[in-house]
Amino acid sequence: MLATTEPGMMRGARLSTARRRLGIACMVVGIVGWLGWVVWRVWTLAIAPLPILVLLAEVAGALMGCVVLYGLANVDKPRSTFEDDPRDPWRYAFAVADRLQRTRAEDLHRDVRTAARAARTPSRKTRADLAMGCVLGDGARRLLMVTLLVFSLLLGVSPMGMPTAPALVSLAVGVAGLSAATVVLGQGRIAVGDRLRWTYGSIGELLIRNDVDGVAPRRWVGTVGTIVVINLAVAMRGMSDRWTHGLPTMSNEMRIVAMVYAMTLVAGSLYTLLTTAAPQLDNAHLVSRRLEERTARQSVLGGALCVGLIGLLAGVLPGCVDPGEDHAGRIEHVTQHEVGSAIDD
Repeated sequence: MLATTEPGMMRGARLSTARRRLGIACMVVGIVGWLGWVVWRVWTLAIAPLPILVLLAEVAGALMGCVVLYGLANVDKPRSTFEDDPRDPWRYAFAVADRLQRTRAEDLHRDVRTAARAARTPSRKTRADLAMGCVLGDGARRLLMVTLLVFSLLLGVSPMGMPTAPALVSLAVGVAGLSAATVVLGQGRIAVGDRLRWTYGSIGELLIRNDVDGVAPRRWVGTVGTIVVINLAVAMRGMSDRWTHGLPTMSNEMRIVAMVYAMTLVAGSLYTLLTTAAPQLDNAHLVSRRLEERTARQSVLGGALCVGLIGLLAGVLPGCVDPGEDHAGRIEHVTQHEVGSAIDD
């Protein structure tokens, strides 16, 4: 239950014993699932920089989630929140910080100099500090994964081998288990997909430091940029392997794995856009500019998705042209044989 402490302020509810046990049980199931996936990844790992870095990014994501869950499971005193806190669009980081008492409603009424001096005061790192560090570093991990997948497609190096059915089931169990544990231990403040939206939205904040339009456009631009960049890389890979051969060649199996992996990141970006309200510009009263901005954004997204779909079909459909199978000498030999036969006749 939520107890009111001041007008407009509510005390965060403590975790019940049953809820904590359920959350820990879901976390254990998620850890077991992730362990099965990691064991398969290590067993089939190609000794190359890109596959190793992709594996490390995956393991880091699971570890970050477990650290946050451990912090949420050991909450001592949740933060008091205001009823009108505007935190729904990117509530994962705010919710975790509130539950771990790393944000305070009283700071809104505190003198700025006092707050800054308190922030500079050295203190011993606690599990709550580690959890918040993992939350803030999750965006950088997502950006690393996007970058690695783009280089993987351009350089012709698959991030992993073809997954087996048991490995995929283990991965699904791991993701579902940690996600369910996050929702349960979040005490209603965290919903399914909040962490995903947070990681994609943080990409824009990492890439764009100065933005006069505020934080929301930065997060929006980062998500849109992820969709455009990955789709262009998929298009270049598919068209190269089928027609132009301008990039290093990939086998059909490795190309399919890399493309499907990349498109899962695109799916995450699209989910973020579809479940997040578009940012409101400061000059939204200028209807013409607002329409131009929205039209340009939709055009860029639509064009990138169309190009990426063409590249995906070109790379996945059977019958891809493999330049290694073309032998000019063999073709020339057949041609000469046919000419000689015609002269003899």
